[in-house]
Amino acid sequence: MSLPESSPVSAFLMYKKKSKNNKPKLKSTGHEESNLSGSPPSKKNKKLLKSDQHNKKHLKVKNKELRISVENPKKHKGITPSTQLFDDRRMIKRKQNGVATTKKLKKPLQKHLIESSDENPPILVPIQTPSTGSSLRSEAIMDASISEFMSKLNKTDPSPEGLKLFKWLIAPINPSVFFDEYWENEVMHIKRDKPSYYTCILTTQRLDDIFREFPLYYTTNVDVVSYENGVKEVHNEQGRVVASGLYDYYSNGCSIRVLNPHTYDQKVHLLISTLQEYFGAMVGANVYLTPPNSQGFAPHYDDIEAFVVQLEGRKYWKLYKPKGSDILARTSSGNFKHEDIGEPFMEVTLNAGDLLYFPRGTIHEGRTDPDQHSLHITVSVYQQNSYADLLEQLLPQALKTAATNNIDFRKGLPLNYLKHLGCVNKNKKTKERKAMEKNMEKLVKDLVNYMDIDLAADKLGRKFMYDSMPPVLSKQEVYYTSKYDGDFMRDGKIYNRIEIGMDTEVRLVRYHCLRLVVEDVPKIYYNTENAKYYHGEEEQFLVIDHDLTSCVAKLQNDYPEFTRVEDLPTEDGIAKAQLVSDLWERGLLVTNGPLTALSDGEDEDIESELSE
Repeated sequence: MSLPESSPVSAFLMYKKKSKNNKPKLKSTGHEESNLSGSPPSKKNKKLLKSDQHNKKHLKVKNKELRISVENPKKHKGITPSTQLFDDRRMIKRKQNGVATTKKLKKPLQKHLIESSDENPPILVPIQTPSTGSSLRSEAIMDASISEFMSKLNKTDPSPEGLKLFKWLIAPINPSVFFDEYWENEVMHIKRDKPSYYTCILTTQRLDDIFREFPLYYTTNVDVVSYENGVKEVHNEQGRVVASGLYDYYSNGCSIRVLNPHTYDQKVHLLISTLQEYFGAMVGANVYLTPPNSQGFAPHYDDIEAFVVQLEGRKYWKLYKPKGSDILARTSSGNFKHEDIGEPFMEVTLNAGDLLYFPRGTIHEGRTDPDQHSLHITVSVYQQNSYADLLEQLLPQALKTAATNNIDFRKGLPLNYLKHLGCVNKNKKTKERKAMEKNMEKLVKDLVNYMDIDLAADKLGRKFMYDSMPPVLSKQEVYYTSKYDGDFMRDGKIYNRIEIGMDTEVRLVRYHCLRLVVEDVPKIYYNTENAKYYHGEEEQFLVIDHDLTSCVAKLQNDYPEFTRVEDLPTEDGIAKAQLVSDLWERGLLVTNGPLTALSDGEDEDIESELSE
């Protein structure tokens, strides 16, 4: 089997180890379903049929050659910088010489990112679903050697794996360099000369399978778009997508956008959920398939930090400076006309294996040449994740608290204050106006004393839980969750009834799998039961007693270490065992080994044992 030249190094991935005794190697068993879809336009246009090609105008424009400026080369290899992006921030220009290529053989040479490692690159392996229900779990329990092996692997710390994946994504740039020099500041182009670098994520062959295997719908899951002569058109039909229909559009120069590829592909789901844990914020992805000599979208900017990952083919990009408040934009723009945005500050070609990063607010457009199609995935992060968004949560609550506790906020406005304030009075300098301005300044300063930044952060955390993708667990982890451990049925009988005891050791499956929010009552919001598409399920939460909030805090603060149920900070053994059981049943906890199965009659004695 031929492996990709490089793949993410992650605890969520199974390694193909070198084996002296030539034991069989682990292989991918297929693709499972994998959340974020945008809000696509609802405009419906007529489809360009092949039979009408002689009468319809082709959606093509003349190709224009793009040139790249490489002034003032710097030390980082494979990086093409922009010219100055923002007037108030200096842009560093970098030489675009690529990373050295590997000699091509029938089977590509594999080179691990960590030079000291003796392992081949890992491959993405979806979680296997046993064909006989929970028999996989019961068989593992019966086989002591397997159980021991799994128990050791289960102790792997998953917390650094997002960093490893991000390092692979932006290699050879170190993440610390990226966040110091590029993040929210300037454009970064990584040129590799390794066409297969990102093929482990997605290919057109896999995309074709998705079109045929899953029920995708126009506007909800797929957009068909074109941009010609300054006009963007959406050609979405009603109803379900059919592959042959999509390819008819494609043959007529239309681009295809898949809004939630992670719903249908386990590898994309894995990419998104792993980066989500690393950033501690919602991560999304759209896939764009563009035929040769065409463009799908008008110049525009988005409200996300964008990582454009070129999977196949190539695409020419033009980037334009944002203006004023559009820098680090909080909302996406409409479509721009070229006469309104001036000349691009950067023009760059993305070939397969290359990456382009640009901050939110950067105006951009991309086009293919006559000789190559393009397949790329845009990974998006940090949508509505700014200080302004935190303050939107913070200030209303602070004002409510201040009005409750400070009489100055409840005092009435001066008589006839409207004669001194408002647009018709803004140029007046009356003593009444000055007195009100001075009093407002004092109240705003006092408001700081009533701000609860933790509550505001928890509100954003609650939103994150609802917006985010459910985590992807490794095979080793999933055996010790409620998915495969515990009760199973054979011939109408229930076997392997389990017990949460005081000696049971547990940890959260991920740090960002839940958020405790204490308002009127404490609630645990979580994402393990989210749908694999945006807001496909209702918001998931669990109400708990106030006495148990410290237990949740300990589980989160101890992560990624395991915690004994007995060590949770409450004296009520039944309550903390029930809390752990509730979290375990919702897929939020992994145990440090298989749970103890009850013998006949033992379950009646559990409550009395916990009470002691």
